[in-house]
Amino acid sequence: MFLSLLNPREKLAFLALAKKVIISDKIIAQSEMVLYKSMRREMDIMDELLGEDIKDYEIENLPTSISQLCAEFTTKKAKISALMELIGLGFVDGKFVAQEREIIYEIALYFGIRREETDSYIDWATRLYGNE
Repeated sequence: MFLSLLNPREKLAFLALAKKVIISDKIIAQSEMVLYKSMRREMDIMDELLGEDIKDYEIENLPTSISQLCAEFTTKKAKISALMELIGLGFVDGKFVAQEREIIYEIALYFGIRREETDSYIDWATRLYGNE
């Protein structure tokens, strides 16, 4: 929904962050992978840049630290868009567990988004997805 607002470098960084959210609880749910693939398709500009499909090695060649990945985001709008999408990814498997919450808080910290603001986005997602 918000991924079209990201520039090409932010999109790559977003996908790397999304992988970190997915694996944070050590359980890779089918619904998480379906959403991840959908997000890749939503960012169709990447197909133009990298060929028919986004190559995982392109994502893996990005910095690995969350702080470095977050530094790729250039605007407040891009940061909030990415954070909202990552929160949605955390909820897609029917539960938003402590490990996912902590990585979301860490990403928000590097984005310069206050914990209270992050909590409001998580509360919104809880109401939307009706779980936790």
